[in-house]
Amino acid sequence: FTDADWSKTIGALRSRAGITSGTNTLPTKVDSYLKNTFFPEINSPVLLEIRRERQVELALEGFRFNDLKRWKLGPLMANLPWTGIYIPALDKLIDIDHNGTPDVVFYDGSKSAPSITVPAGVAKVAIGGKSTNFQTMTSDNHLEWFKAVKRNWDDNNRQYLYPIPSAAIVLNENLTQNPGWSNLK
Repeated sequence: FTDADWSKTIGALRSRAGITSGTNTLPTKVDSYLKNTFFPEINSPVLLEIRRERQVELALEGFRFNDLKRWKLGPLMANLPWTGIYIPALDKLIDIDHNGTPDVVFYDGSKSAPSITVPAGVAKVAIGGKSTNFQTMTSDNHLEWFKAVKRNWDDNNRQYLYPIPSAAIVLNENLTQNPGWSNLK
């Protein structure tokens, strides 16, 4: 991977997003947070940044679970909290896309509505309380999603493979079930 490769791929993505530094040359320093939190076995700053960029660029497009399986990092699905954007305060109009007009207001879900006047077209999002959307706010003002939903990663790592449908095994006697799936009912 060369500086030219970087500039044409990761650098181009970052430039499109308005990032001006680090778009033309390969990274030379490991991001300690990224390494320690997600990829302790990786020492290459280039690979770490490629994985970060893939996560950012493909956010909410359904690739993350299979990426973690491909990289043998399934336990991250169960161990890391699902935190979201930083919310400066409840009952405050927020301009998420920085175009000069408010987009959303987050408010205490135990109340029926925000305590401020909300202009038409602004999304109202209840947090916690009686809200049914399973969002809470962490002590450092980040959204935490689905706190009530416990995610698991089996110790036998069977989740790295999908089960082969029993109908396929019946049709082809040479097929055997993937490890960890044969005794399930």
